[in-house]
Amino acid sequence: AFGGVERLVLHMRAQHLSFMCPRCGKLFNHSSNLNRHMNVHRGVKSHACGVCGKAFTQKSTLHDHLNLHSGARPYRCSYCAGR
Repeated sequence: AFGGVERLVLHMRAQHLSFMCPRCGKLFNHSSNLNRHMNVHRGVKSHACGVCGKAFTQKSTLHDHLNLHSGARPYRCSYCAGR
């Protein structure tokens, strides 16, 4: 446990987030996450929508985008159960 938020942040940076983006300073816990993030800065969009052709840097973003075409609404509000 940590006595303050500042100490927790310092601990996280030193012990768990050891891969820093040289372009924006964002920290990652694995080199693979940093490599995936670097595609944002490089402009690499290798995940294209088969319906409209729009491309994305991450597969998860494409997956969310595909919900627009299919009409799927998989996310619910945890407060009111609305979609």
